[in-house]
Amino acid sequence: MIQRKQTLFLFLAGVFCLLFMLDWILMAVQLVAAVCCVVTIFLYKNRPRQATCALLCVLVNLAWYVVLAVLIHQGKQSEQLPITACFPLIAAILCFMARKAILADERLVRAADRIR
Repeated sequence: MIQRKQTLFLFLAGVFCLLFMLDWILMAVQLVAAVCCVVTIFLYKNRPRQATCALLCVLVNLAWYVVLAVLIHQGKQSEQLPITACFPLIAAILCFMARKAILADERLVRAADRIR
């Protein structure tokens, strides 16, 4: 649903994923992360799966730094990066916050089901 705060977090994470592109390999990783964020938004009817996909988004965003480290080690990428290289980390934090909100919603729904 659009009015949930995790939707906003995931949307912003997807935007941050698309803002910074260095190398074609890094661009591919960020495109996967952006698609993962968008797909996660539309899984609102299945909150456990949505939480799992949000965790996958976090891992893909953090994998960007692993790929970057490998490229720097191989000499294919300069060690001096612009300040926008922190965008994947911001996207990972936003995905983590979305996952936390999704799990809170799931706990709330389960608590309401116990009361009935």
